Amino acid sequence: MATMQMLVSVSVCMHFFIASADGLRKQPNIVFIMADDLGWNDVSWNNKDMPTSNLEQLAKEGVRLDQAYSQQVCTPSRAALLTGKYPFHIGRQKRALKPLQPTGLKLNLTTLPQELKKLGYNTHIVGKWHLGYCAWEYTPTRRGFDTFLGFYLGSENHFSHDRDYKTKPEDPPAFYDFRENEAVARQDYQGVYSTTVFKRRSKDIIANVAEERALNVYENYKPFFLYLSFQATHAPLQARAEMLAKIPQTGNPARDIYKAMVLDMDLAIAGIVKELKDKDLYNDTIIVFTSDNGGAISHGASNYPLRGTKGTLFEGGTRATTFIHAPQILNQTNIVSNNLVHITDWMPTILSMAGFDGNPSKDLGLDGIDQWDAINNNENVRDEMVYNLKVDPISGAIRIGPHKIIFGKKFNKQGWYDTDNTALQCAAFKKDKKEKRKNKYKEAGNVIERQDRKIKFTNRGAENKSKHKMKKKKNTDKKRDKRKNKVDYHRKKVEKKQTKTVKQIEKKREKKREKKREKKDIQKQKQKEKQKKMKKKNSQSSKKKDKKGKRDRKDFNHKKVINKKNKTKKRNKSKEEKREMQKEEEKQEKQIEKQIEKQEKKIENKDLRTEIKKEKKLTKIWKSWIPLPSSEVQDMMRLRMDDCNWEEFVDSGHSQSLNLIPRSDLQVGDMVQLINPMLNPYNISAEDEDSEFDRSAISEVEDGNLNMENLFDKVDIAMYNILEDPSEKKDLRFELPEIFAKLRSRAIFHLKNVVPEDFPPQDFSGHPSNFQGYFSPGWCEPKYS
Repeated sequence: MATMQMLVSVSVCMHFFIASADGLRKQPNIVFIMADDLGWNDVSWNNKDMPTSNLEQLAKEGVRLDQAYSQQVCTPSRAALLTGKYPFHIGRQKRALKPLQPTGLKLNLTTLPQELKKLGYNTHIVGKWHLGYCAWEYTPTRRGFDTFLGFYLGSENHFSHDRDYKTKPEDPPAFYDFRENEAVARQDYQGVYSTTVFKRRSKDIIANVAEERALNVYENYKPFFLYLSFQATHAPLQARAEMLAKIPQTGNPARDIYKAMVLDMDLAIAGIVKELKDKDLYNDTIIVFTSDNGGAISHGASNYPLRGTKGTLFEGGTRATTFIHAPQILNQTNIVSNNLVHITDWMPTILSMAGFDGNPSKDLGLDGIDQWDAINNNENVRDEMVYNLKVDPISGAIRIGPHKIIFGKKFNKQGWYDTDNTALQCAAFKKDKKEKRKNKYKEAGNVIERQDRKIKFTNRGAENKSKHKMKKKKNTDKKRDKRKNKVDYHRKKVEKKQTKTVKQIEKKREKKREKKREKKDIQKQKQKEKQKKMKKKNSQSSKKKDKKGKRDRKDFNHKKVINKKNKTKKRNKSKEEKREMQKEEEKQEKQIEKQIEKQEKKIENKDLRTEIKKEKKLTKIWKSWIPLPSSEVQDMMRLRMDDCNWEEFVDSGHSQSLNLIPRSDLQVGDMVQLINPMLNPYNISAEDEDSEFDRSAISEVEDGNLNMENLFDKVDIAMYNILEDPSEKKDLRFELPEIFAKLRSRAIFHLKNVVPEDFPPQDFSGHPSNFQGYFSPGWCEPKYS
């Protein structure tokens, strides 16, 4: 037993020192920090509005790697980090794993922690795993890590550490996923923000190492490797209320909560560094910081001015904010390096840091390149890098030197998304140049400077100039008012004419009616008088009637005929008069209608002119978008341009109004959350960001007769110079045919060596309802190759 203890102590001492040209030096502690979905524009050295002062200080005191890359989404990046191999060589190239997929990191792959254990390191993982858990063999403590505290899945609630995965009515609203080593961990963790939990666990690991050193007579200890895989800033958007209170409020609540999550992570890392210093381990530790992919603009992140978002192979989806901090170990500090680094390089680089004997890339058959000497000497050792490759459908990207080609099916995620200024600026749409200047001064906060300048103008000439300017302004305002008054005056005129014509028509009709009535009355009186006369005549000449009866009867009948004829004539005249009146009324109505039509045409022409101007301005905005924005986004922009009043356009949650959504509406206790962010102006969802190039780009893919070269030439292809054009705006495919031919041949070479995707459908036998409400291993067979 004593001999065994002696062997163990000797092995510890042997791994504590590594050979170097200068003699023996200690093996460094390595803290590898990976943020989740952190964008290029989400750190203060790229965006002054971001609260990452501690990270920026660490980057300044180390080596900043501005040409460092990860994969496009979570699982491929983590697989590349821990294996040192391209995802398309190990079947992990498709996308992030879903909760119930019966697969994981293949067991024939040697992982980084397994190799570090051979070099005498204690290995710890804190945070997110997301490399499969259906079999115990896939879990962290079976893949080389001594300890694990965190969760298996890709996302969950930051406070309750559970996830909604309800499939039956009787299922609970969410299922738990948080473990310490292999046991479910609820006590001391449930209800505590994940960034806080992971900070405390990291500090405990450092404290335990310091305690181990204090108990050793020679102050020796086993070096440690800490893989700190933060859940922040991945969705859901949840932050502590005290962190959000430190963020200045804007009109974009999603962006504000996102900044609070970044601030919490920044302070957590500062606390871990302080713990290293307090425990006297700082000088022996190398800190690496990076992100697993670009930012997810669907949840408030920003990669601007880089193109694309999480899930794309543009720079915005793959370039990661990265630095190494080790002032006492690095040969040079305060350096910004533009040397090419890929996430697969970290395994051989870390092994080299730890004292691996030999060339880890060659000896272990890795795709990654040892960058340790290159980082220390600021040299470039990588010339070619493959972003990612897929065969069905054909898609991917590859870079040689500064030139890059990207190929595949283009979706609606190819733009440049400035989430700090999501509302389009009104100044770009207004006609008046003076108003544009005013808005610029207001945005820049130069109103006070302008007032100070006015006070300095003590000379009369300056005062006269200012008065003259004020007069000009008044005159312009008067002219505008006059124009408005003229328009209103003409409108009122037309309205008056319309009302007058209606009244005149009514009056004429009433006069006609009165005339008819008078005529009728006159006719009645005449008939009465005739009747009286007839009676008198009949009474006086009753005798004569007998004699002249026959003659009188004839005369009477003749009079009747004459009266009938007169009546018919009168009736015809009245009908003609009515027809004439109706014709006159119709003419007047037609004239009124013509006037109204002329006014409506004028208004329509004005509307058409304004719409044409809008379309011209909009085409200037999205002329470089490939393809164009969706119809919903275009309609949203058109609506916003009508009045150019962002404060009233509150439905989308992206205006510049500070009182858009009260923060109290987002707060629940000590937690602030926005689970379902409002529609962003780019119409991109989290599902879109996680499924780039998953649909078939061409119908000929199913045709087995076509070779790889023909299939490659049928997809969309573009080429960029990343160093000169990091925003990927100018396609050089046809300007540099020789370089394009070289990139094309290398891409086809790699496409022929792509391993089939390991992305099976979900198996609901592993649903947490079958495991007491926990996402648990033990429901699939592990794969060795």
